Amino acid sequence: MDEPNARVRVDFTLLSPNVNATVKTVHVKRGDRVDKGALLASMDTAVAGLDVDTLEAEIAKEKANRDQVEAELAQYLREMNDKIATATAAVELQRREHATWENRLTLAQGSVDRNKKLATRRAISARQMDEARDRLLDITSKLRSLETDIQTSQKKIRELESGLKKEAVYRSRIGAIDRAIDKIGVQLRQSKQRLTDMHIRAPINSIIDEIYVTAGVYVEDGDRAFLLHDPDALWLEAEVDESDIRQVVPGQTVSIEFDAYPFEYFEGTVRAIGNATLGSMGSGGANGSGKTVDPRLAQRIPVLIDLPNMERAVRPGMRASVNITVR
Repeated sequence: MDEPNARVRVDFTLLSPNVNATVKTVHVKRGDRVDKGALLASMDTAVAGLDVDTLEAEIAKEKANRDQVEAELAQYLREMNDKIATATAAVELQRREHATWENRLTLAQGSVDRNKKLATRRAISARQMDEARDRLLDITSKLRSLETDIQTSQKKIRELESGLKKEAVYRSRIGAIDRAIDKIGVQLRQSKQRLTDMHIRAPINSIIDEIYVTAGVYVEDGDRAFLLHDPDALWLEAEVDESDIRQVVPGQTVSIEFDAYPFEYFEGTVRAIGNATLGSMGSGGANGSGKTVDPRLAQRIPVLIDLPNMERAVRPGMRASVNITVR
């Protein structure tokens, strides 16, 4: 089955800037072949770069502030814990001393009791009896004094432990700083993305077909910048009469002769068959791509044909004749 009106097709990629800025440099020319990620154009990044530097400085300042507050908190906790430990140790010593004096009180009370028995038999003098009683009173007074000291020390410990609530104030300050850092971090990521967007790069291995910008031109988000295509993603589109389309199936071998290379034949493969006639893909005599449709082709169906790896240069729009091997 011969079809003389096949054409080379490709999906074109239209690149637009994502920012409003002035073009500083265009790094390519029409017809250049570029790799994926290649730099095509750069915008003036002076202001955007300054924004990034400013935000990074703000984050550094907030982090330094956070470090300072954390250092103050650590110092505060060390001091408070040391004071509590000292007060606790003092209470422990006071309790031990209290226990010692309680033992002495027991001995003194026993001495007084014995002296009372001896006094009834006139075995000791009144002076000795008075000395034993005075000793008992002194020990009792000492114990009361120690008990007061212990209560005072315990109260001090409670006050110190209550003072630890100030830790929450430091934690609150740190939390506020962290929230500020997070907020600035979002702004920084946005600014860095804007800075990245000010460099237009090729999304695929491609050939530059059109350049719509020049150095010094102010462009806005969505403006046309570059038109390009992947030279390895070309295919042929043949227009097959609907009366013959039943004979065409994907996978069939296709013999191709390009008008640019007469009497040279290349082998392709049917990739897919269109689901609509060319006439139904547009209105007013135009198909979906905006091309005017000849009424004589209205009942033709597009057939997509994969091209082989070719040493010859093949460009979008080139004409070819194809012969589809019917099974």
